[in-house]
Amino acid sequence: MQISIRSKNILIDGKFKAADITIENEKIVKISQYNSVETAIDLFERRVVPGFVDLHSDAIEKELEPRPGAKFPTKMAVIELDKKLTMAGITTMYHAIGFNDEELSKGRGTAQSKELIEEIYVANKAHLGVDNLIHVRFEITSKSSLEAIKNLILEGKVDMLSIMDHSPGQGQFKTLESWKKYHLNAYSIEDKDVEKYLERKLSQDKEGVVEDLVKFSLEHNIPVLSHDDDCEDKLNTLKALGVTFSEFPLSIQVAKKAHEMGISTGMGAPNVVRGESQSGNIPAKELIKLGLCDYLCSDYHPASMLLSPYRLNEDVNLPLEDGFAMVCSTPAKLANLTDRGEIKEGKLADIIVIDEEHFPKVVLTFKDGEVVYNGIRGLKI
Repeated sequence: MQISIRSKNILIDGKFKAADITIENEKIVKISQYNSVETAIDLFERRVVPGFVDLHSDAIEKELEPRPGAKFPTKMAVIELDKKLTMAGITTMYHAIGFNDEELSKGRGTAQSKELIEEIYVANKAHLGVDNLIHVRFEITSKSSLEAIKNLILEGKVDMLSIMDHSPGQGQFKTLESWKKYHLNAYSIEDKDVEKYLERKLSQDKEGVVEDLVKFSLEHNIPVLSHDDDCEDKLNTLKALGVTFSEFPLSIQVAKKAHEMGISTGMGAPNVVRGESQSGNIPAKELIKLGLCDYLCSDYHPASMLLSPYRLNEDVNLPLEDGFAMVCSTPAKLANLTDRGEIKEGKLADIIVIDEEHFPKVVLTFKDGEVVYNGIRGLKI
């Protein structure tokens, strides 16, 4: 099947240009002079950009349990989120699936995470609209998860790995109070059990665990990220292991050091849209103003990927082209996805169309050359 579209605002080679695009099967086969293809669907001045590549999102958790204790079937949650992703313009999604300490999930965490990964993997192969990939998040004291994670990697069901340390007193949780505020609400641990849990967690020997898993992952071509970096020592350790990009650095100093070391950095799009960090850490726009943030991910709110380039344009005068690069081409390159992230001949036809008349919204989404969402009234493709 062949289809052509045209617009006066297509993101090509880092600039918005007037052009016609021809799609055949799953790829972009030709980019032509504007108004040169007789049969092209005219999108007028609607903005056309590559589909978003989201390297980190735990939105599936809210689909599974939108309210505490109100759980829904996994199959349903995966399908419903996939539908929302097509409308959010995310054509490549890395679901961030956590492998945490057993105490936080009463011993069921590893099994539950593994089952969720299995369901996403099967559904993605069979019937989902966008690419639903897996980003495993490993808590460094969750030794009981190691075998399961390695087996999933060997089975080809893991696409990315990040290393987490959520011990209080460092990283995201500088104080015990901030740690409790988050964990007592998010997990099934009770206040009376916290002291015993933390005593075990802080006393565990972490030597060799991280090194072993990172080495194993890199040997199997799995990109590895660090998470919530808060000091130069942590960056040095991770860099030595082979980690090449960092999620959510916690200060300007750490982000600057990471860039000096050749480590790319990423922040959350919701942080950009809201203007502040949900955890009280540094606003993403402060790093972006200084050129210390390379890409954005949806973190917990997929819809923020679309609005973040516009907010950055308003708040820090970042050109829209550069803002869209932070959710399209840059994350694709970091994840070694050489077949997407750009509107270019030979690339996958992962393309979204944005209507800006009232408020930026995705109105048309192509994935592998097929329309997976059409919100333009009267448009038949």
